[in-house]
Amino acid sequence: MIPVVLASQSPSRLQILRDGGIDPVIIVSEVDERAIEDEFTGSVGELTTALSEAKARAVTDRIIATTPPALHGADTVVVIAGDSLLEFDGRAIGKPGTAERTREVWSAIAGQWTQLHSGHTVAVLSRTPQTNGPADRSGADDGSVIVDENDRTASAIFELSALRSKRSATSVLIGTPTPEELEAYIATEEPFHVAGALTIDGHGGAFVDRLDGDHLTVLGLSLPVVRELVTDMGLLWPDLWTLQR
Repeated sequence: MIPVVLASQSPSRLQILRDGGIDPVIIVSEVDERAIEDEFTGSVGELTTALSEAKARAVTDRIIATTPPALHGADTVVVIAGDSLLEFDGRAIGKPGTAERTREVWSAIAGQWTQLHSGHTVAVLSRTPQTNGPADRSGADDGSVIVDENDRTASAIFELSALRSKRSATSVLIGTPTPEELEAYIATEEPFHVAGALTIDGHGGAFVDRLDGDHLTVLGLSLPVVRELVTDMGLLWPDLWTLQR
């Protein structure tokens, strides 16, 4: 079994992986998303890929610097990162954060077709044994150096061996809630914390009329896309499973 790290605090992404048989270690990237968005000049879809890659690289750097106890003993680690944005009228709509901004978003998108983009990045880390100098080894009678295998394991470090990204998009026809329904939805605070001010796996699911594409993309992590990336890097998808189905 290859341990998986999810570079996200998203409950939806975590649940998707668990439903797919993977129980990941959670390491939040702490990437400054706003700074990346402010400097980015590409499309909305390309922005989600850039954000997911930034998150994956931040977490891989942390693992290389200080390996979490949960990953000790592993020879290979897979890091999965994702980011999602709703595109409407050529503009990205992220997490609104406030009731006022949520009302503004819904005023624009209600009854309209939108595009939900999710960027995915998968990184593979491989452990490389580090051999200490002779001063750290006991000597044999013939003067040769004896390498302690336990010491070798303890001094091993991770290196980034592969990193790939891919994005997916699903068309979403937004419903038209009544003013009372919208205020009730805002009162849950659910839309404050999700791209486009709605999510289909919560209270907002009742306000989405139609999807054209992979529903997992809308939830923030397309398992078929992640599997493709993992497979392209020479790994077997079932080797990531940690939960018995």
